[in-house]
Amino acid sequence: MALLCIPVLGGAVARAELPGPDKQVGSTAGSSEARLRLRASRRPVAVIDLTNDQVVRDLAIKVLDYLASHTELAPPTISDGAALIDKLPAVDEQRIADAQKKRHAAEVNLAQRNFREAAIEAVEGQELLLHVTPRAAIALYADLALALGQSRLGEKKDTEAREAFALTYRLDPQRSLDDLHYLPEVVQAFEAAKQTSPGLGTLTVRGGGRVWIDGEDKGPAPGEFHVPLGRHVVWLTGPLRETGGKEVLVTAAQPGNATIMDGPLTRPQKVARFRIALSQAQDPAARASAMKDLATFVNVHDAVLLTEVNGKIIWQTWRDRAPGFSALREYRNDGPLEILNQLAPVEPVEEPEPPPVNLPAVEQRWYQRPSVQLGSVATVMVAIVVGYFWAHYTERPRSWDANITVPPASK
Repeated sequence: MALLCIPVLGGAVARAELPGPDKQVGSTAGSSEARLRLRASRRPVAVIDLTNDQVVRDLAIKVLDYLASHTELAPPTISDGAALIDKLPAVDEQRIADAQKKRHAAEVNLAQRNFREAAIEAVEGQELLLHVTPRAAIALYADLALALGQSRLGEKKDTEAREAFALTYRLDPQRSLDDLHYLPEVVQAFEAAKQTSPGLGTLTVRGGGRVWIDGEDKGPAPGEFHVPLGRHVVWLTGPLRETGGKEVLVTAAQPGNATIMDGPLTRPQKVARFRIALSQAQDPAARASAMKDLATFVNVHDAVLLTEVNGKIIWQTWRDRAPGFSALREYRNDGPLEILNQLAPVEPVEEPEPPPVNLPAVEQRWYQRPSVQLGSVATVMVAIVVGYFWAHYTERPRSWDANITVPPASK
């Protein structure tokens, strides 16, 4: 009977330890929805490399990696984020290099008195520079205009030579020619073009962007401008258009007309243009305006600006509310999180005390009660003792033999 009680008791204990329905783990649907809401509320941050430097770019990538898992901040869209840190395409540099080759070829042809070939090289070099940022193109364009003037003078085209020399002087007022490097007739024609005082004419520019005439910013297009009579070079630039230009001749009888069509730009190219404009801003007001334009285009309200000065990485944050830009700080060993903390400071979170767990009362069955189990054990013990005495009580009494003998060995 005792052996039969053991499985009963063990089963009761096992059933008492099993969790009931109230102890099961709840569904994770609520936490998933909370994570989705948190992800949707994260603020995108633009990370901008202002120096086009690999070391700065490496840090920018680290900051973007931290943004990917940040609880409050997020990286911008993939294409915009890449355009803000990728190496800028060397479009201007390649065209300038090609134009320099054209200038060298023109000078070689001039030395060999191949004036027609020299003029062709000079004009092709100028056409390349019509698609280059004016500030970067202006000096080389003046060199090519000078080479063209010498070519036209050699071809006996005095009027065209005078126009080319006048444009050279207009683009580079400090330039002068000496007899050691130039033929006397070239020096004389150039000086005569410098001394000419033409009247004023009208130049109409049609298109979109900012107007540059002879390397000077004249304001937005379209517009009508008063310029000296003669040949002029006009550029249209802007962050959302391809740089384009045209040479225009303005005479007293015929006003100049420069219609320059917009060139198509992809979105990454536009983002890169905003980035370049920000890096080239010359004063605080222009910088604030350029930053606002970039932020509006990529749809962010926070930014991290990275630059390199004298071999040191300098970082700064920006928000679309006062004070705007933060103070400049040198990047040492503080890490990307230190930078991002300027935009989303980490606040200590106090964890609430967990509520006490009240286990539900489990109703015991009759055989699980201690009194029943103790009574069962006592009954078994009494039964064993009574059985033992009863067996010995019914046994016949035996007499004691005091003479103990060894039984005889068998033969």
